[in-house]
Amino acid sequence: MSILKSKDNRITWLEINKKNLLHNVEQFRKIAPNSQIWPVVKSNAYGHGLKEVVKVLDKDKNVSGFAVVNLDEAVAVNKISKKPIMVLSYFSWDKKGLVTANRHKISLPVYDYETIDQLNDLGKKLKKDFWINIKIDTGTTRLGFRAEEADKAIEHIRSKKHIKVFSMFTHYAESEAKDLTFSNQQLQRFNQVAGKYFDIKVHSACSAASINMENSQQDIIRLGISLYGLWPSLAARQNGESQGIELKPVLRWKTKIIQLKDALAGDTVGYNRTYKCEEDCKIAVLPVGYNEGYSRLFSNQAEVLIRGQRYKVRGNICMNLCMLELPQDTDIKVGEEVVLLGHSKKETLGAEDLAQWSRTINYEVVTKINPELPRIIV
Repeated sequence: MSILKSKDNRITWLEINKKNLLHNVEQFRKIAPNSQIWPVVKSNAYGHGLKEVVKVLDKDKNVSGFAVVNLDEAVAVNKISKKPIMVLSYFSWDKKGLVTANRHKISLPVYDYETIDQLNDLGKKLKKDFWINIKIDTGTTRLGFRAEEADKAIEHIRSKKHIKVFSMFTHYAESEAKDLTFSNQQLQRFNQVAGKYFDIKVHSACSAASINMENSQQDIIRLGISLYGLWPSLAARQNGESQGIELKPVLRWKTKIIQLKDALAGDTVGYNRTYKCEEDCKIAVLPVGYNEGYSRLFSNQAEVLIRGQRYKVRGNICMNLCMLELPQDTDIKVGEEVVLLGHSKKETLGAEDLAQWSRTINYEVVTKINPELPRIIV
């Protein structure tokens, strides 16, 4: 049978489970009833599809706004949703984009004086105000004014006529860890600054901090990885489950077999001949490789699901192809669905499984999935 005779024309795609997405938001509404929930949809919604995820969440009353990494993403979200948008990390000095931010009150991050002054000058020319988020570095040593510099920076900001402060925020270095000593020190530093400014919204809680540090649930929760049904760490999972939190994975990644062929004992598979067949078998070829986000580190390591059964990847992952070993007497056919990530009947391959095979974290596994692959809401 040719793959061209399949009932539909999808070859490789992602299914985005609407019900699970909304369920995960509700879990955080329960543990943080007094905080606004702002889903983090940066990096193509952690690989799940920015457009698809925002369309679902835009109708959810539990969602107060959206957080993104840069202004380009903010402009994209603004075309889909009229909820407030917060840029967390950076933006280019593109006048058209900045005018859009100004018009739609997209709040921008500031962590240096030059940016503050430039935004104020542009606001003066436009005769409008820019909304900003003041980033405070409490110990991650990444973006932000150092905590001891914060008061001076805020004083400078408040001297600017065309700058309005939407929020002040920080980010934790290891809030997913079992030992929260350093995270609590960061929160203390942040509160020492934020506690002086009661008129400014404050936020520090990501998914992990929301679960592990109830006192970090301030005005806003930035719900990232756990929005998508994934745990930030084993420690966070254990703590979350003890609080009754149930996360449901949102993404299922599927493809189809495009060729089946007989292989004899001793045949080698793929580039560099890294796998030798130990017995007569069938080799299934899938139209997925590292271009699609299926890591080359999965070579001879990963497994996939067909009809609820696990089958091993054999040989090196290619740019657009990979191979599986099936039993010689299998009745699996060309065109059958293969689950790369997610469930099939009673069996599941989690992002954590793929992360283990490629020596990384679940965040990277889902975020690296090629954004050009179709995402379908189910």
